[in-house]
Amino acid sequence: MFRNYLKTAMRSLLRHRFFSFINIFGLAVAMALSMVIIMLVADQMTYDRYNTKRDRIYRLNAIPQGPDGALNEYATTTLPIKQELLDNHTGVEKAVRIMRGFGNLWLEMEQNVNIPIAGYYADAEILDVFEYELEYGDSHTALEEPYSVVLTKKAAKKLFKQENPIGESFKVGEEGPYKVTGILKETKNKSHIPFEALASISSVKSLEAQGKQGKQLDNWYNYTAGWVYVLLEKGKQPKDMQAALTKIEQKHFTTLPNPDTQQKVKYKLQHLMNITPGPFLNNMIGPFLPWIFVYFFIGLAGVVLLTSCFNFTNLSIARSLTRAREIGVRKVAGAMRSQVFIQFLSESVMVAMLALGLALVMLVALRPLMLQLSLARMLRWDLEANYVVYAVFFVFAIVVGILAGIFPAVVLSRFQPVKVLKGLSSMK
Repeated sequence: MFRNYLKTAMRSLLRHRFFSFINIFGLAVAMALSMVIIMLVADQMTYDRYNTKRDRIYRLNAIPQGPDGALNEYATTTLPIKQELLDNHTGVEKAVRIMRGFGNLWLEMEQNVNIPIAGYYADAEILDVFEYELEYGDSHTALEEPYSVVLTKKAAKKLFKQENPIGESFKVGEEGPYKVTGILKETKNKSHIPFEALASISSVKSLEAQGKQGKQLDNWYNYTAGWVYVLLEKGKQPKDMQAALTKIEQKHFTTLPNPDTQQKVKYKLQHLMNITPGPFLNNMIGPFLPWIFVYFFIGLAGVVLLTSCFNFTNLSIARSLTRAREIGVRKVAGAMRSQVFIQFLSESVMVAMLALGLALVMLVALRPLMLQLSLARMLRWDLEANYVVYAVFFVFAIVVGILAGIFPAVVLSRFQPVKVLKGLSSMK
């Protein structure tokens, strides 16, 4: 029975080639756009999901109180809070500080060639908390000593033309020399922290002592110096941590030594899973897509899809008048209303599946061009689909076919054969 439905549907599509092309192409364009949006949203939802400790990782955000009382949330925070938490408050298993300053500099190599690199200063715990695996080097000691650096494989090849430059050194401007102590494994796992290199934060202590950097590590009133992440102990709740943060606020910000240049700061926990996508904050550590844009893109996909379904429905109803006699003959021959309904609904679903196939071809052809867009490079999109995404696409096509074809199928199946054969189609 189902095979007969498919044969009849295919004959009908071939008989009306131009109409079929318009329907298939229109749906394909809408599906291709919708699939890009689905892949974009799916891509954003993969950030940091690989981390097995993700449920216990939080970022400490600073909320400074301005002179007018306004509160603006920052992704950065005051760096000395790390040691304060570890020394005086329970519930924190590990804490990680990340600082700007090592990235966006020029590396002076032996050949006197300047090479741009992007990176951060970070505590040694970053490798464990964020589960960055080393292919070369010891993760327990790689970022312990001053002027030690961990590189990505891509950065290692860019700087040294080899995958394993462990022990090699380079200077960053007037700083260093920095020694390569680790090379990260290549992975498809996505972290919201983009970098090519991580230098030990103990390097900053040395640079501060030499006067090459301002005092940041012990400055309670600089809430833009860097980012702090905490890994809570198992069983500990964020509310317990928030209580500790309130005590720290009272200890350090009840009275300001210099109210003219300093601001009171409140601290807020932000779960790792709520960073990307997440709310827009000041001083984000890397490019990301805020939730409002995710909702916008989903809404855009819905509008495009509904518009294409509406057009498909109108075209199908218009064409139904040309098939009125066919329906009348089939009903006179004994076809039941349900059979006519299934027949025309199957045609709609077949059109949607063909449109899906064409949409996938469009997607494959246009993907390289889309990845060259500045926005795609900035947000590190790869537009790679997995089995879950493909399953969503398949269900997506079936739903589109049903939504677009159910009304024409209802209308067509209600044609009265006697009036149709007399040339007077009726929808009553």
